[in-house]
Amino acid sequence: MSFVSASFLGLYLLALIVRWGTGSKTQLRIIALLALSWVFYAWHVPQYIFLILFSTAVDYIAGRLIDAQLHEDASETPARAVKRRTTQIVLISIVLNLGLLAWFKYAGFLVTSANQAGHAVASAQGASFTGWSLPDIVLPIGISFYTFQSLSYTIDVYRGDIRAERNFLRFACYIAFFPQLVAGPIVRARSFFYQFDRKRRFHIRVFLEGSYLILRGLFLKLVIADNLGTIVDQHWEQAASEPNGLLALSLMVFFAYQLFCDFAGYSDIARGLAYQMGFRLPINFNAPFIATSFSDFWRRWHITLSQWMRDYVYIPLGGHKSTAARVALNLLLVMILSGLWHGANWTFLAWGGVLGLALLAERTLGLNKPKSIAQMLAWFAVVQLVWIFSLSLFRSESIVQAMHIAQHALLILPQAIDGFHGQNKIDGLLVFGWCLSMAVWLFHARALLGERTPIGPAGAYEKSIYAGGMLAAVLMMYSSVQTFIYFQF
Repeated sequence: MSFVSASFLGLYLLALIVRWGTGSKTQLRIIALLALSWVFYAWHVPQYIFLILFSTAVDYIAGRLIDAQLHEDASETPARAVKRRTTQIVLISIVLNLGLLAWFKYAGFLVTSANQAGHAVASAQGASFTGWSLPDIVLPIGISFYTFQSLSYTIDVYRGDIRAERNFLRFACYIAFFPQLVAGPIVRARSFFYQFDRKRRFHIRVFLEGSYLILRGLFLKLVIADNLGTIVDQHWEQAASEPNGLLALSLMVFFAYQLFCDFAGYSDIARGLAYQMGFRLPINFNAPFIATSFSDFWRRWHITLSQWMRDYVYIPLGGHKSTAARVALNLLLVMILSGLWHGANWTFLAWGGVLGLALLAERTLGLNKPKSIAQMLAWFAVVQLVWIFSLSLFRSESIVQAMHIAQHALLILPQAIDGFHGQNKIDGLLVFGWCLSMAVWLFHARALLGERTPIGPAGAYEKSIYAGGMLAAVLMMYSSVQTFIYFQF
């Protein structure tokens, strides 16, 4: 069920009735929210509700068993035995969750890659190769997000950071909470469970803040992301086949902004919906295009995934406290895994690898802490260009296509010097795309003023002006609704 649909509007209104109609009846509110969340998830493919129920049951049971070993039976059991048993339980949880994710998300990719390798070897030997086949597998929506969220809970219980949740309905609602279920943010248990018990009174200021976030999300998605997406979709293959530097570079910039507006828009809508229902979700994007280093960029882009990778992969591997070689390997491995998390294709692995090498180069050269304004500005330009060029891998169907587009984009300078002589005229849609891009620039310029000057963040009066402009734009300029990009992850 998409946020931008009549069916979701009905579910949203029911959720508000639940929010304000259950009063202090916490258990009733949890049951109602859980039911709405499961309806939301099962709307298009009902049978996939059993997958999220399976993950929920696995981690609820694992959490209870680990908690019992750590706290209830600890006095009667030797420490080594407790450690061994809890480790076995958490490993079972990890294997079951990641196994399910691997089957639905990566099985087809692995079989296709194996078949390609088999055909190449067989052709070289003059032999034939039949290959393997799999039934068509439809990727369950949001499986990457709720799998990581569920795993974080079990691992936190195993580490002793939190106690296991005893109420299954509360735990199920944490996993399936519909505002952030299918595309994040990835929420930690320690920042969510306590909110079930908070006293809830209607505050118009809170409701309006939630409404502002929803409106901003709709503006970013419907006006900016979907219109830019239309331009990118129409011209991407052309940019890969024609050596037109302006076209290729424009499309890469447009896709970078489309991806940001699509995902940040979803996150804003999710946070706004949760806010109106009495829950706070973490910020997932914080003006990434003003980042002055790669490490700063990952503190601003998809923040909850970056934190998840840091806490559950990078630090357990040794983090930055190991030898220089081990730290480099850890960084590269984490970024490659992040790329693989985004999609089952060699392009995503290459994308993660490129950004991992960029982080490694920055750390090695000490450029994450610039010593002068000139150095900061120069590295800022490098960071943004590397990000934009890397997204040719993210968007393309193959590494070859991505390389062609990136190579064509690099022709922008010699073609500009030549006055773009002999180049095809640029479609008017590209001019429209650059106009849309100005909204992203203004968004980040205001964020920069809020961070670096005494002006501070926007207040209520300023937000009301923005809200009026965004509402007018949504009503007049929204494109045909496209699926949120991160739904496929």
